[in-house]
Amino acid sequence: MHPSAPIFDSAFLSKLEQLSLLSRKLFRGEHHAERKSRQTGSSLEFADFRNYTSGDDLRAVDWNIYGRLDRLVVKLFEQEQDLQIDFLIDASPSMRWQPPKARGGTLPPSKLDAACRIAASLSYIGLANLDRVNLHWFGDALRADLGLSRGKSQFHKVLDFLRTPPPPEGETRLTASVRTFTQRLKRRGLVFILSDLLDPAGYQEALDLLRHSQFEVQVIHVLDPGELRPDLSGDLRLIEVETQAALEVTAHDTLLRRYEQEVDRFLEEAAQFCLKRGIGYVRALNSVPFEDLVLRVLRDGRMLQ
Repeated sequence: MHPSAPIFDSAFLSKLEQLSLLSRKLFRGEHHAERKSRQTGSSLEFADFRNYTSGDDLRAVDWNIYGRLDRLVVKLFEQEQDLQIDFLIDASPSMRWQPPKARGGTLPPSKLDAACRIAASLSYIGLANLDRVNLHWFGDALRADLGLSRGKSQFHKVLDFLRTPPPPEGETRLTASVRTFTQRLKRRGLVFILSDLLDPAGYQEALDLLRHSQFEVQVIHVLDPGELRPDLSGDLRLIEVETQAALEVTAHDTLLRRYEQEVDRFLEEAAQFCLKRGIGYVRALNSVPFEDLVLRVLRDGRMLQ
């Protein structure tokens, strides 16, 4: 993470521990956790009855009902099960871009820095709830991952992983990265994509692939105000950060208005695409104070409760 990244002090971690990551789907868990599942088992919270069948554990029979109704029924209970949560973090060159005006002064967090801070916070929430957490880098392909971790004692591993992103290489290839991800994972769960979604081939196929593969998908669209409303004028030579292609332009009011309209269209299309498919979507500006971003923006986007 960026050297100026805030320390995850005990006060902030205590606030995170009061939260949980929302999942609308039900997934089969493997361990006891702080999350309710509608699968029935032997925990303490009663769910329902069903008729006794041969082979059922007699300890689950409700003998009071048998005494009153002369009918054998067994008690069903809700299990608390863990959720697998994977974070796909975009480490492509575009995520490391910063506005020219920031150079020579105090650098604000890049989009990648912001994504790492968000991923760290959400990972801690998952770990505190005894969910199984993994983090993955992607760019032109799916890169290294942390490995499944569980419990707050593993948070230091998360921070160490986020401090060492892979070298920025090539164009963003979200679909290829997601395809590799879905082929590697046997167990389905909740997937967070933290990205600026600036893939030349688009983001739509990748998100649909995750959805059709039975993952629950949450998109955190990480953006820099400098790319939304650039403060530029005059004759410019622009260099595309991922392909290094050069473009000669003259920035004037009409051109900037057209650019801003295209950006607004891109953002609205992304939001509507996700909304129509039941995919969670939140815009995260790296200019928003970090704690406010996590504790307010993500809660307002119904990714946390």
